[in-house]
Amino acid sequence: MRRLFSILMVLLCLCSCKDQPNPSFVLEGNVQKLSGDTIWHADSVYSDTLYIYGADALYERIDTIIATNGAFHHTMDIDTVVPLWVLFPNHHREMLFADKGLSVVMQGDTAAMGHIRIVGGVQNALLQSFYQQTDSIEDVEEIAQIADSFIRVNPYAEASIHLLREYFVNQLHPDPVKIKELIGSMSGNLQDNNYISQLQKVLGAYKPLVKNSVVTNYNVRDSVGQNISTADYKDTYLLITFWASWDKESRMRQRELIEIKEKYKKHNFDILSVSLDTDREAWLRAVAEDSVTWRQACDLEGWNTGIVQRMQINHLPTNMLFNPQRRIQAIDLYGEDLDKKIDELTELKKPEKGNKKKTPTNIKALKLNKR
Repeated sequence: MRRLFSILMVLLCLCSCKDQPNPSFVLEGNVQKLSGDTIWHADSVYSDTLYIYGADALYERIDTIIATNGAFHHTMDIDTVVPLWVLFPNHHREMLFADKGLSVVMQGDTAAMGHIRIVGGVQNALLQSFYQQTDSIEDVEEIAQIADSFIRVNPYAEASIHLLREYFVNQLHPDPVKIKELIGSMSGNLQDNNYISQLQKVLGAYKPLVKNSVVTNYNVRDSVGQNISTADYKDTYLLITFWASWDKESRMRQRELIEIKEKYKKHNFDILSVSLDTDREAWLRAVAEDSVTWRQACDLEGWNTGIVQRMQINHLPTNMLFNPQRRIQAIDLYGEDLDKKIDELTELKKPEKGNKKKTPTNIKALKLNKR
């Protein structure tokens, strides 16, 4: 009798375990051209590394995913709804929402136009519906209008927070009034979100950095761990540029500066590049690949880097040009426009040729001049 009872208990436990949902988040997929347009033979086996990281402080880790012939399977311990970025080797990235017990499937081609198809979960379905509506639209303002409408129609959707950040906060010139208005249209539950709470604090004390704003007392560490501060660039026109190894455009902009650095090396001009990387090896590898020789800095804290928050950086690439008095002379100038501005500023310091007046050297000359 006891043996029969034991068998029944084991069977009951097995049934109950079978009925219980998977407590972990599962991400799987089959995505082609992860490394770009490389052509592979049908019978070859190749591997790629994907990175998955949190879009906010709810998930601060960076996980790696190994994909074989484009296929991958990854499990994560998640307690609540979390927005995540998946970064592919060719710098293409996709936003998705993870949740406890949720399974998500990614399918598509990173070289194709638009977004990769993501299936699984209500939040992902809502975000996919937005992308289906906007992928064929090139006008950025029109997309922002659709995002505005989405946020107002979906006040309870976590996807609304992502669209607020992507199309209204992470802009060259964010509109604080518009951002406050959209936050006001969200449900109380979304307004209690950590990112939104922090954003509201920032908006309350928002004083945008503009031309002639003075920025002092920043500190950041270079590649050998030495501290860099404002005192290191006394009497210098300084361009501070913000970039990351995973951001294709910011790396291109950094390479463009090689010629400018060489042109103005004798004009009290210098460059400081601040990386938002969190992976030291990826940062240093990108610096070497891009052949940049000026001072590079990175605290490996990403968007939480002190100088990044001090200067209110919210998009990449970004740069700021300072005069020796540490006043901002220009923001986000590139190419020919940046070249002209540096030339204009450094020319102001040069004495004018052929325009020197001879001053009297004796009292008699002074008296003659007074007549």
